[in-house]
Amino acid sequence: MKFAKQEILRVLLILGVQMIASFMIAYLTDITWNLKSFTSNYVFIVFWVTYAVCRIGVAFFKRVKSKKVGNI
Repeated sequence: MKFAKQEILRVLLILGVQMIASFMIAYLTDITWNLKSFTSNYVFIVFWVTYAVCRIGVAFFKRVKSKKVGNI
């Protein structure tokens, strides 16, 4: 449960930073900003897919490593 809370907070923090940065860039370049264009942006989608794959990979390797350490 503790891991889930930490992961949710981490995801919300990253999402908040992405939204603020996107809004600031849109403001400075005079481009209209809306939530639909933000979430359908390829950079946004690629980042979150990559993040999910990396988190699953790290969790998998931690589990494998902990099983190997327990067997020695």
